Amino acid sequence: MTKHSARHPSGYWTLLTSGLTVVIALVGALLIQPRLSERRLDIDDQYILTATEVRSLPAGTLAVVLDRSPGEDHNDFKYRLLELVLKRSGRPFVLGLSEVDVSQDEAIAALEQGFVFDSAGLRTFTRLGRNPFALSVGIYGAGVDLNRRLRAVPIPVTGGILGLRSGWTHRSQIKRLATIRNKQDLRDIVLLQGVGWSDVNIFDSAGLRTFTARSENLFRLVDHQRVQLFPRGIAELEREEQLMASFTSGTTLDPNLLLAYPYAGFFYVSPDNHALAYAIQRGFQRAIADGSYQQLVEELIFTPWLRRTLLLKDRHVIVLPNSEAADVLEEVDSRHWIVPWHELLKGDIQTGKQLCAEPKLKALCF
Repeated sequence: MTKHSARHPSGYWTLLTSGLTVVIALVGALLIQPRLSERRLDIDDQYILTATEVRSLPAGTLAVVLDRSPGEDHNDFKYRLLELVLKRSGRPFVLGLSEVDVSQDEAIAALEQGFVFDSAGLRTFTRLGRNPFALSVGIYGAGVDLNRRLRAVPIPVTGGILGLRSGWTHRSQIKRLATIRNKQDLRDIVLLQGVGWSDVNIFDSAGLRTFTARSENLFRLVDHQRVQLFPRGIAELEREEQLMASFTSGTTLDPNLLLAYPYAGFFYVSPDNHALAYAIQRGFQRAIADGSYQQLVEELIFTPWLRRTLLLKDRHVIVLPNSEAADVLEEVDSRHWIVPWHELLKGDIQTGKQLCAEPKLKALCF
């Protein structure tokens, strides 16, 4: 339940972090940062769960504090998904966002410390200085290193959709991009990514040319034709489109290509928080089985705007390997993928039309 539900006993998530970083950086550069501050202040208190409130929860109630980045609130996919799986878990819980915005590095470090549990299973706070906002869960890109530091729930939060990438480009580059059919062709153009983004390693391993820049410069480089393609997760495009239309003159979405590489975000909890990990995994499995997870994906990700703008069936698909996450993602149950990665990696699927024939992706297509 949300914190609001806790007050009324009858009631009980880029992948995006990089997408939010780009949007916030651009907006800040355009001198409208106060609007973001207002949005943070406008989050209803019922959706915030403080460390003080966590202390007062009764034994047996799961305390679920989800880290939040600038601009995020209870309407975002990751909060809605977490709420859904916790409801399906059958465990009593109280869910809320962190008191303040927390960077990913800070959140991971806090989760690594976790809570200390006494012999009765009650939360104690001898480590509270290292986890001051009592964070208990976050969604991060799956990887071997993170799996060593935190406890993963190995179900991809968007079913692998994070690995489907379309790209922003300048209108003058569209004809050139229409000629690209394989990885060798991709090596003839320059891709753009943010400094420190994990995608850069994937592109480098494939022998592609990638230019990296600070978030506030990314859209400017596209609009000034310094690069040919700025790949973005398809779930990030709608959030960015309005800004692109307002603050660039020649930038548009490339209609030709879909880059695809196995990539997933997992729910991560503190290493010793077995109860929460088990509840999330059990609830997630139930939500997949009863169709409510697919329904949420179609509502919040496969929006009418994305179907109309992406035009998936008209795209050529180029698949890139992701060696850094391969071992982790191999452990994912095939029933938990929305994207058919096995067929993509084998080369059996090479067009958007073939992807549209997949039952779980049909809602993304006309």
